[in-house]
Amino acid sequence: MKLSNSAQIETLVQIKTHPFQATSFYLNTDKGEQSFKAINAAYKGLINQAKLNLEMKKIPREVQKSLQEDLEKISNFCTSRLPSWKAPGVALFSCSGKNIWQELELPHGPRNRLIQDFDFYTRPLSVILGRYKTLCAFLINRREACWYRIHMGEIKLLESLTSEVPKKVKKGGFEGYESKRIERHIEAHLLEHFKKSAQKTFDILKQNNFDWLLVGCDDQFYPQIEPLFHSYVKSKLKGRIKSRPGTKPSRVLEECLELEENLTKKEQQELVNSLVAELERGGRAVSGLADTLRKLNNYEVQTLLITHNFSKSGRVCPDCHGLYLNEELCPVCRVKTVVATDLVDEAIELAVSRNIPVVQVSRPSRLEHYGNIGAFLRYKPQI
Repeated sequence: MKLSNSAQIETLVQIKTHPFQATSFYLNTDKGEQSFKAINAAYKGLINQAKLNLEMKKIPREVQKSLQEDLEKISNFCTSRLPSWKAPGVALFSCSGKNIWQELELPHGPRNRLIQDFDFYTRPLSVILGRYKTLCAFLINRREACWYRIHMGEIKLLESLTSEVPKKVKKGGFEGYESKRIERHIEAHLLEHFKKSAQKTFDILKQNNFDWLLVGCDDQFYPQIEPLFHSYVKSKLKGRIKSRPGTKPSRVLEECLELEENLTKKEQQELVNSLVAELERGGRAVSGLADTLRKLNNYEVQTLLITHNFSKSGRVCPDCHGLYLNEELCPVCRVKTVVATDLVDEAIELAVSRNIPVVQVSRPSRLEHYGNIGAFLRYKPQI
């Protein structure tokens, strides 16, 4: 099953495994970025480490047996399925004691991890969904219009419309007067077609809560159509595509995904450039893990930027949830901190819980030269 919507995540969140525990497994299976040998080594390392951790746990025998069976199921899956696995990422969720097993194909490689706890670990799924826009492709010509929904590599036809617009005619009649009258008649029908299509576009965007609108039409028609868009529609308009009504959906999808990728990279690049500019002039920005965590702990972060799949271990306070690189004693609570296997992931969770926007930046980018993490701040740092 492909990860495609938040309802899949909510279903996993609602599952209760008590009195047993749950196993969550994430693996980057992108064969374009790494060798199959590296993928095999990664999953074996995760499973071996989990087995060592399990031996040290003081838990009831039936709970331990369930977790051991989870690891065996995951190992068997990787051995038999990974050679033919096409998706760039996989997520597995298992609780053998409750006979629960869920496989998800991920649209890009996640951070490799295996977590055994009381509930399924779904935070990475929410982060992945947040990286993808929901697009509306609006295609129109003289007589037809159609609207597609594009999300996470899939396309669906939403609506289509056909108008009775007469064909163009050759000039004729007394000094062309008759043909001019017919042309005005045709133009009126054409304008009405454009108006109906523009209104339908507004209705569809409002009903479906799209992030971006992409328009496919002839250059001669666009100056007539664009002014008819409601201001809300214009706020969603991100670009134009070559597809028209009648273009194969697979081609529409390919073109939209390519434009989405280019626009996303451009947005990320502009955001990183703005961050670097703020840093260089001593403005409202900070970079590097230690400084960014300090500002995040102090509620000063406005937007968090992180290089995709950047990871670092550290420590977290069990009381106030403060995040630190090395402090064994929380400077705020004076409570002993505990080890955090992935401090960056903890930072993402803390930011999301405070409604702070998190932007994961694709490699390569200038952010890598500033510690792979940074933030725009609410206030200018005090010198």
